[in-house]
Amino acid sequence: MNSTEVPGDQYRDLFLSQHTHPFIMVNQEVWELTISRLPKDYFIPDYRIINMMMNMV
Repeated sequence: MNSTEVPGDQYRDLFLSQHTHPFIMVNQEVWELTISRLPKDYFIPDYRIINMMMNMV
């Protein structure tokens, strides 16, 4: 599996969006690996981080 950098604006937009985007795709292996490494009660998106990012806009 190769690493790919995601531009900050795209990353921020993904989590700040209030709508689903059928054209945003994530590799299933990457998604499962990410989910498996999250703390037990972690929510995606993490609202603390979302609030911090919204203040940056």
